[in-house]
Amino acid sequence: MRVSACVLMLCACKPDLGAPQSLVSELRVLAVKGEPAEGKPGDSVTYSLLVAGPDGTNANPQATWAFCTAPKPLTENNAVASACLGDQDSVPIGGPAATIMAATPMNACSLFGPDPPPQQPGMPPLRPRDPDVTGGFYQPVRVIVDGVRDDAFALERVKCNLGNAPIDIAMAYQMRYPLNNNPKLQGVTMPATVAIGAKVTLTAGWTADSVESYPVFDLVTRQLVSHREAMRVSWFATAGKFEHDRTGRGEYETETMTENLWTAPPETGVVHFWVVLRDSRGGVDFASFDSSVTNL
Repeated sequence: MRVSACVLMLCACKPDLGAPQSLVSELRVLAVKGEPAEGKPGDSVTYSLLVAGPDGTNANPQATWAFCTAPKPLTENNAVASACLGDQDSVPIGGPAATIMAATPMNACSLFGPDPPPQQPGMPPLRPRDPDVTGGFYQPVRVIVDGVRDDAFALERVKCNLGNAPIDIAMAYQMRYPLNNNPKLQGVTMPATVAIGAKVTLTAGWTADSVESYPVFDLVTRQLVSHREAMRVSWFATAGKFEHDRTGRGEYETETMTENLWTAPPETGVVHFWVVLRDSRGGVDFASFDSSVTNL
């Protein structure tokens, strides 16, 4: 069993010491994409990987996949339960393969959602899970990739019934709520050649329909409140330095692009880049590109 993991959807704050999160100096899983981005229990989802290393994108990573079956205890602060790192609380779903298709477990809304969870013999009943700020619930998916030091986890959004709401609100929610779609990157600007030490402004854009509106049940007003998705871009490169590891747009910002400043390294060579776009409901898209650093 491996002893550490990276949760791809909910990232911790960047530490003050060591290399920045954006620097790719070893083989890493940068993103896991589920298509569709959200579905009901029993729906089939196709999962694919973005694996990056110092030599560029690994086009055919060999990965084993599993659904976690352990709800996160209230005493743990991680995005997934530590028990998910072991095989006892995981159900294999495929591999070794870079892409798989699997049906979301039928009990996802009771293990990780608002439905009453199963009671273990001799144990007190567990309380249902609380949604995130977008009203969402997520099935953890564990990925172990050959050559990657740590396990990775993706959180696949699951459409569950609205909990703790009046019947009329619950019915309105079912009618109004749109399943999340993955956002779509629309061009990343980067010169093909840059000078040693040059400062370059990079731009990542997304399509206008990538930002979707959706209702959330407000526990204070007991009403459905409409929200828009926020967008976040994570930046990665094998050399140089980004001004920010992540940039993006908030819920109330209408721009469909974000910028970042990258400083080229002090030596020549090819630099590999990756951008990962995420919406606030867990949708993912990603792209890769290269640039040559030269003595201009």
